[in-house]
Amino acid sequence: MTVKVITVGEKVLVANEVKARENKSRLDRQHIFTINIMSSPGAGKTSLILNTIKQLNKKIRIAVIEGDVASSVDAEKVNAVGIPVIQINTAGGCHLDANMVAPARGPARPASS
Repeated sequence: MTVKVITVGEKVLVANEVKARENKSRLDRQHIFTINIMSSPGAGKTSLILNTIKQLNKKIRIAVIEGDVASSVDAEKVNAVGIPVIQINTAGGCHLDANMVAPARGPARPASS
């Protein structure tokens, strides 16, 4: 049996890439530095976020966009330490795409003095 290879001439996620560039441009114009943390469940993403908050919260403004397939447990942990958080439930999807992230807007937080 031979393997048949089909080459797709167009990137299937081109619309996502366009939206992602728009998101990045909007964030850059507002001088917002973003970090995307991805890993499998139980890898320690929320622990990393909470420890980062603990270390940097008095030095910089922090907000979190939390993605989860169904729950808001991790967003509630972030909220419990006083950090603005937006929860995006993916309805079973394993990732956030640019269209999901684009409308995420949270309450403005005054700059630390």
